[in-house]
Amino acid sequence: MRKITHLGIMTSLMLLSTQAFSADTLAKAFEEGKVSGEIKSQYFQKEVADKKVSIWTNGGNLSYVTGDFYGFNAGVTVQASTVTADDLDNAPTAYDKDQNVSGAILSQAYIQYTKNNSSVKVGRQYISTPLLEGSGSRIFKEAFEGVVVTNNDISDTTILAAFVDKEQYRTKIASGGTEVKDVSDFEQIQDGAYTLYVNNKSITNLNLDAQYLQIDSNTTNQDDTKAFYVTTAYDIKPFTIAFQTYQTDNGEDTNSRGKAYGINLTSKLDKLSLGAAYTTIDDSGDIVAGIGNGADYLYTASWIYGGIYEADTDAYKLSAGYEIIDDLTFEIMHSAWKTGTQERASETDYVTTYAFDKNLSTTFVFATYDKLADESYRSRLYLSYKF
Repeated sequence: MRKITHLGIMTSLMLLSTQAFSADTLAKAFEEGKVSGEIKSQYFQKEVADKKVSIWTNGGNLSYVTGDFYGFNAGVTVQASTVTADDLDNAPTAYDKDQNVSGAILSQAYIQYTKNNSSVKVGRQYISTPLLEGSGSRIFKEAFEGVVVTNNDISDTTILAAFVDKEQYRTKIASGGTEVKDVSDFEQIQDGAYTLYVNNKSITNLNLDAQYLQIDSNTTNQDDTKAFYVTTAYDIKPFTIAFQTYQTDNGEDTNSRGKAYGINLTSKLDKLSLGAAYTTIDDSGDIVAGIGNGADYLYTASWIYGGIYEADTDAYKLSAGYEIIDDLTFEIMHSAWKTGTQERASETDYVTTYAFDKNLSTTFVFATYDKLADESYRSRLYLSYKF
């Protein structure tokens, strides 16, 4: 069945239809449009098998969103990057999947219609839900192409339904290509993916998230991939206790049904924050991670390595943070996991963040590893200026 594969044409036709309205009104919508953007500088370094590699990448994004025009508005975002310097002689492909890329891409190009408490957004766009989310931690933020419908008619409730059939990755290599240092195109997501997400806050101090995701298979010998995710978080000042369950089916005949459960306890005591989390995955199958590198919502995910989704995995995470002075925070996190096939490994993160003002901020991360392949440490320095 033909999916939505001509979103650009649809968008153009919708824009042309606006000619029936006043040209002055349309001009005013463009005059009231807003420009925003971000300039990024990121320096990454790591040691693999006693050999150091590093890369320094600079870039950013520029966005423009029109004002309202009879409920319609449109937006575009261009992202660009350049590798300023690198030392990759010891491992030339070390950052090909996430950072070693120069070029530019039109990541957002959408038209949106809003009426009362509902909106429809068509085209290239950023999406943020637990099972469908593009990561923004690199120079290039991941984006999707599709249709997103959002409704807030029910009090304290957000309902989001979406269909996406293409994804823009951090680099071309991340989507299975062989091109090094090439910008990712919008690559096909099998035969498309559907999702329904609900957030409810109608009960005082209780936050509920639930999402269903289905990825239609493009092969004849495999069923569709399905995922269901639920979290509940309850505030009992100064504590928050949260539970999550993550059920997936990868569409195969055997060992296909992954089941994960987690608990997370956090607290905020003046300038001190504390956290402890535990997750477990049943031995019946691996968990299918959501679409996009931002869809990494297991409570025990570490800062850099992320969550572990293998069958028969137990993991825990401990964290502590402190606001040293206004706008300067330090946090330490320790994540450890053991799978059914590997001994316990861990990542310990030391994270310092400083906001110079509302626009300019920097974050430094130093991570150490124990029994994780042949890695000993990774470090990252992020600098961001938003306008």
